[in-house]
Amino acid sequence: MGAQKTHKMELKIVKFWKPLVSVLLPLALSPIPIFIEGLESRAAWVVLVMGAFWGLELQPLAVTSLLPVIFYPLFSIMSTDAVCREYLKATTWLFLGSLIVAIAVEQSNLHRRIASQLLNLFGLSPRLLMLGFMIPTALLSMWISNTATTAMMMPILQSVLVEIEAEKNIRNMMFLAVAYAANIGGTGTLIGTGPNVVFYDAIYQNCPDSPISFLSWIYFAFPLAIVNLIICWIWLQVMYIGLPGRKNNIMSKEKEKRVSDLLKKRQKELGRMSLNEWLVGGLFFTLVMLWFFRDPDFMTGWESQIVSSSDIKIADATPAILIAVLIMGIPLSSGEPFLTWQVVEEKMNWGVILLIGGGFGLAAGMERSGLNAWVGEQLKVLESWDSVAVLFVVLIIISVITQVASNTATASMMLIVLLQLSKTLKMNPLFLMISATLTCSCAFMLPVSTAPNAIVFEASGMRTLEMMKAGLGMNVLTMFTIAGYMYSVGTLIFDLNSYPDWANNCTESNTGFALQNF
Repeated sequence: MGAQKTHKMELKIVKFWKPLVSVLLPLALSPIPIFIEGLESRAAWVVLVMGAFWGLELQPLAVTSLLPVIFYPLFSIMSTDAVCREYLKATTWLFLGSLIVAIAVEQSNLHRRIASQLLNLFGLSPRLLMLGFMIPTALLSMWISNTATTAMMMPILQSVLVEIEAEKNIRNMMFLAVAYAANIGGTGTLIGTGPNVVFYDAIYQNCPDSPISFLSWIYFAFPLAIVNLIICWIWLQVMYIGLPGRKNNIMSKEKEKRVSDLLKKRQKELGRMSLNEWLVGGLFFTLVMLWFFRDPDFMTGWESQIVSSSDIKIADATPAILIAVLIMGIPLSSGEPFLTWQVVEEKMNWGVILLIGGGFGLAAGMERSGLNAWVGEQLKVLESWDSVAVLFVVLIIISVITQVASNTATASMMLIVLLQLSKTLKMNPLFLMISATLTCSCAFMLPVSTAPNAIVFEASGMRTLEMMKAGLGMNVLTMFTIAGYMYSVGTLIFDLNSYPDWANNCTESNTGFALQNF
């Protein structure tokens, strides 16, 4: 009987470990604000608690994101009104507008047509078929949710795998290819994934004179996404079927015909492009052009033609919301709008909005309290280090954290610290911040690392160890690719070897290092 009671008690502890840790962890960290004076120590407590809650997923990520609204006012770091304003900044509206446009693309089935057309362009060997799935997945993930893109590709992939009677290695390779392509593709635009949005806000708010814009990011990041996609394609072949030349991975003519017929059938089911698809596609293209030509470096943008006052700036959120409003005003033949607010409410990932807002709120408190300045002061020990060593230390830390924590949460916690570190070391802030942002999305090892990983893990039935083996190689390869790209292409585009004048105008934290004994 005693053994049974002990076993039941253990089961209860396992079942309720998250609520227990949610109470005990903040208490365990309470000596920090109690025994160390200053706003910095209080902000440090909030950061550590939020980081632990995000990493261990003690509460839903969106719920954890609300903690600054509670603790910053209670700790006299920021007023409630000031914290709440951080949750709906211009960057949040940019992301919100982009998500509404993405929902419209899904609602019109335009994304399925694009994927179907691209799939039919490639050959039907396992290698080319994998590439045929990776390219549309990556391209769609640049503009719509990585999660939605992966979920959309799953039924198509599963049907193809059944038709070719794929063995285990081929199945795992194909599933991982879709997940990894979604993660990589999201890095190609500023709105493609959460870390990019967090980075854009950090630069836009703290360093308004930086050269980062929607156009400059695509000019820089899109080629890197292509390189990483090719590396991923080759790596998965090495892992599962070997390099090209092996004859045992060529499909029979009969299987090729079945797959070809299946893809043609999928395309035929879509029929001709509907009026809604043309309208959504046209408005989507208009939005991209508005982003491109708002303030391009090679010509006078439309923003300067409209706004006469230097005190007023049109950010990328304005065209995003404009197109979102227009899309919701498109009428069907029945007179009802093409995209209703009920559909937006149902499909909108409101948790991501709160997660990004929580990151902004967390960063604002770190800045207001002087915690950033204190961290930067402690990191002066890195002044004697070579820039390569500093970069790889940062990339390794980010890579480890982002495997177990949300990539958006990782970016929210680290980017402001890296901005302060860059100012302390007199390095171009973009050098470390862009590298870290890209690495946040290179989370390939665990099912919990990203939503695409989780969807593929569930659909494929593969073991966690299998994903870890393939993902570890991808993490290492992309880390070196990002580092090499920053030193070559990044230096040419953003002049990363120098400390630019615009960095001197970045917002300075309030100093006063009350955590000298921390």
